[in-house]
Amino acid sequence: MKKNRLKYVFIAAVSIYACFLLHQFYTYHSSVFYTTSKNHLCFFKDSVISKLDTISYNWVTDQDTLDNYLYDNDKYILHVWKFNSLDNADLKDIFINERSVISKSEFRWQETLDSKSFCPISVKYLYKIDGMILNLGENTKIIKELKGQNYKGFYGLVDKMSICDKKGEPQIYFNFNKSQIPTVLLLYKGHNSFYLVMVNPNNELYKNIKIDENIIEILKLD
Repeated sequence: MKKNRLKYVFIAAVSIYACFLLHQFYTYHSSVFYTTSKNHLCFFKDSVISKLDTISYNWVTDQDTLDNYLYDNDKYILHVWKFNSLDNADLKDIFINERSVISKSEFRWQETLDSKSFCPISVKYLYKIDGMILNLGENTKIIKELKGQNYKGFYGLVDKMSICDKKGEPQIYFNFNKSQIPTVLLLYKGHNSFYLVMVNPNNELYKNIKIDENIIEILKLD
């Protein structure tokens, strides 16, 4: 009788743990809201907020948030991605690797964000960002490096980009549908916060829209 009780307790414990793992797996999927979000509006100067329109707001796992904005009559697309695990990171420990070679965009288990956009984003299930190495595709061309007290990044033409953990293992992959998309990218360290900000022309509507490093003047970077 005692052995049977132990057996049932063991089976129950395993079942509960399996249910917990399934819950963690299925709730990993990002929640997308097509509504106006004020989550990251403080990141923009007051003079430009009226020119912003939120196209989607994502919870990516329970750790990060991603806002996608249209700016200036839909001419530009802005991604503002907050990585909570890097809130206390030191900007000097975040690296942009220009000499990397990115091959496959697929992970064994992955979710795709913005799948119908010009830049689908593949996210590894249960990914972990404990540091950040930004790898750029071989056809990426950096035109100008951007650097300030609280940020660093570049203006250039990007074809592919991956975010790796501190060991260099890819966790997130950006795959631009067309090679060498004009891009302004910043890694910004705020007070107890860390952001990746990416700005592109909205190629779906404005194929000839020009963009350069001056676009960062719409942001509060102090």
